[in-house]
Amino acid sequence: MKSKPAATADTDPLANHLIPPPGMWAKLEYYGARYGYLHALCSYVGRQNLQFWLWVGPLVTRRYLQKWLASPGVHVLNLGGGGVLSSQWLTADVDPRADVFMNVTKPLPLPDASMDAIYSEEVIEHIDRQAGRRMLAECLRVLKPGGTLRLNTPSLDYFAGRALSTPSAIQEINDIFYCHAHRFIYSEEAMRQALSEIGFVNIRQSSYRDANAKYGSFDSHPARFDFAPPEWSQYWEAEKLSKLA
Repeated sequence: MKSKPAATADTDPLANHLIPPPGMWAKLEYYGARYGYLHALCSYVGRQNLQFWLWVGPLVTRRYLQKWLASPGVHVLNLGGGGVLSSQWLTADVDPRADVFMNVTKPLPLPDASMDAIYSEEVIEHIDRQAGRRMLAECLRVLKPGGTLRLNTPSLDYFAGRALSTPSAIQEINDIFYCHAHRFIYSEEAMRQALSEIGFVNIRQSSYRDANAKYGSFDSHPARFDFAPPEWSQYWEAEKLSKLA
């Protein structure tokens, strides 16, 4: 009898995600080893009291951020990634489960041209349109020349098409606007235009786990939320202009 092949990032969207061990003390050891015990303890308290974390998070995660920035290798930022952790990227969010504290509506605490790539999965719809433009501008600022942004977000085209063609789907378009703490849902043309106006180049519409995209294998939202099929989102990759020779 042949054994089942081991899951890889090519076959399983969750294969490269870091999963802490069960049990409070085991988790404390795990996060303490990863971040340091002060960071780990404050993160635990922050999960019970978000206001505490909003105050202390930027302070206690700064050490880990500086350590990561100084490390060799490719630097990929998972911006607004909540608790989705991986050895392939740094997860930054206001969520206490993230690696470091960052608020996507504020200037990112990162040097100019310091990131090789930024991945942002189902994030920009949670902030208003102007905040979304500021977030894209910050992504452009911190990317290295030639660096890549991969972004996905619900597609207004998909939900409008469904509502017009399938009467029972009218609830879906209402839910995508009023549920899930969403603030602004982009049409695909509006998303392309926003990326272009901010200054991104080589803008390409992609697809879920696109094998021809640089970072398509990072996509995992439909695998984590069974109510959100891949087709309801739009997927984009865009680059920061390379320095001229």
